[in-house]
Amino acid sequence: MRSGLFSSFALKRVAVASMVIDHIGSFLLRAMMAPYRVDGMLVVNQDSPAILRQLMLWRELCDILGAIAFPIFCFLVAEGFLHTRDRLRYGRQMLWFALLSEIPYTLAHYQTFFSYRLQNVMFTLACAILTLLLISKVEERQVERKVFRWGMTAAAIAAGMVMAYLIRGEYVFMGPLAVSLVYLLRDKGRLRIAGLAPLLVVSPWTALAVPFLLLYNGERGKGSKWFFYLFYPAHFLVFASLAMVISG
Repeated sequence: MRSGLFSSFALKRVAVASMVIDHIGSFLLRAMMAPYRVDGMLVVNQDSPAILRQLMLWRELCDILGAIAFPIFCFLVAEGFLHTRDRLRYGRQMLWFALLSEIPYTLAHYQTFFSYRLQNVMFTLACAILTLLLISKVEERQVERKVFRWGMTAAAIAAGMVMAYLIRGEYVFMGPLAVSLVYLLRDKGRLRIAGLAPLLVVSPWTALAVPFLLLYNGERGKGSKWFFYLFYPAHFLVFASLAMVISG
């Protein structure tokens, strides 16, 4: 992948923009629709106010455009794992920022400091990196029998998926599965994007990420590697505050 418009940093910016759009719908538009809820339920029909129907349409649009983010993040995690100088540090770094982001995440989603319902997506990506570490250990053993090697690889992926399920990060076990498939297809050029296919089960709109990934040029590009790590928890605090203001 050397010909294309987007570096890894450019793709990350696309993903961040998609994520922000998604969260505008999840937090701000949801807060704006709160007055129309009855007993916690939101019913939209022909008799509903025009503004509520418009808010619902904008919320749906945010959901569609927001589906672009996660496939790109999964792809970039596989890329980062391949190019990082220290894979263990890469995983620890993702885990530390997952912990840092958890309170802002739950404040924005559940208006509390802790919840068992879902954890932030960095936990999912940290599980994906651990899964890749397990797969790489299998590959380092240079197992001669292909059936045995692929069996151990499948077991590593399954272990990562179970871990993600138990932690309950966003997208749960689909994250480690998609990242692992992209990694295993790393020598297939643009065809490795096919490894993201399981995410279509979560939302068919994740396919909107494909055109951006096809334009990836394989280069790092210019930008700070800390941008997303810091932006992620910070933007939750901003959205949580704005939602509180809107809700009164």
